[in-house]
Amino acid sequence: MSVYMKLLVVVSLMLTISHVVQSYKLFHLFQGDDDTTLPTLPHVPVSPRVPTVDNRPPPTVRPLLLEQKKRTKITDKQKSEIVRKHNALRAQQGASDMEMMMWSEDLAAEAAETVTKCEWYDMYDTSVPLHRGQNVFMMISDKFKMVEIIEQWYNETTNYDYDTGCTDMCSHYIQVVWATSRQIGCAYHICKSKYAPFRNAQFFSCNYLPAENFLGQKPFKKGPACSQCTGGAAWCKGKLCNSQCSKAGKDCFCKAICYNCATVNPKTCRCSCADGWHGTDCSERCEERSALCNPRFYNVDLCNHPKFGSWAKRNCPVMCQLCKWKPDVEADECPPVYAPGAALPLYVNGDNGCHYQPQRITLTLLSNVILSLTITWKALL
Repeated sequence: MSVYMKLLVVVSLMLTISHVVQSYKLFHLFQGDDDTTLPTLPHVPVSPRVPTVDNRPPPTVRPLLLEQKKRTKITDKQKSEIVRKHNALRAQQGASDMEMMMWSEDLAAEAAETVTKCEWYDMYDTSVPLHRGQNVFMMISDKFKMVEIIEQWYNETTNYDYDTGCTDMCSHYIQVVWATSRQIGCAYHICKSKYAPFRNAQFFSCNYLPAENFLGQKPFKKGPACSQCTGGAAWCKGKLCNSQCSKAGKDCFCKAICYNCATVNPKTCRCSCADGWHGTDCSERCEERSALCNPRFYNVDLCNHPKFGSWAKRNCPVMCQLCKWKPDVEADECPPVYAPGAALPLYVNGDNGCHYQPQRITLTLLSNVILSLTITWKALL
């Protein structure tokens, strides 16, 4: 083989490797994935506990574990594992509004108050404020892995149907994947009792903020990742809304998709909706969804209520002045507008249905490799 042909073969192989690397980077760019350690929230003040009207029945308390061992402190490594496990499970839901969770020391302190009581509740700890969510687990075993407990909570997904709701116990799963929950704090405690079989019982509890909603709302919305983040900006990391972002950069990929003649601001990663539409992606009609959105019942003050404000904004967007009502608006009068980071979205709605974007990237990769290998083959002939 001549020197010229050998050189051509080398160049062709380099092109093949280059295509593989470029396609791999492209895939992860659109997914917004990397191995960076998830951010934590070391100390964010949460609302103080205030007296609330609680109509929940008193829980049944199993034997009080009178003798207590010293509370086991959760290490920084375990905190990261807890947050990472929650976020990994949440990213699997195919949700458009799933928030990325961060650790909160304040919620962890509240969870510690629950586990150090050494009481087993059938359902919940009534001392936890209603606007907090809580998952509690007790086991009588020498082996204890927190991520496996979180997995058990998540496995209740088999008892949940997105369209019809729970068929059996699934409240732990719903809290794990509740889209708007951004903060989590957990605690672990070993309790000793003279009552069998509760000797050396191990308690693990996680508190969440905000809590799951008890008004029948679905835990998350389905759709392109981060396209309907509740904060209004579609900053994304690993298919989860990153509320800590203020501009594009590491862990901050803009995935905004704006519908119904809306415009997008790439710098803020927000959609500006046309009259008659609202929502993060402007896909929701600007109209009241409840008869209670009426001055005879409530006024705009309800929109900022600490407990019911989220309900009001979701069901009364006109009253809350989130959008401008316009009659007889038609959907899809304009094609969707994509932010630069969402130019090739995970799901593309079109005349032919939905197309899965990674398949396109894979086909591009294969085409490039085949082209390079063809050049190499011809060079060897």
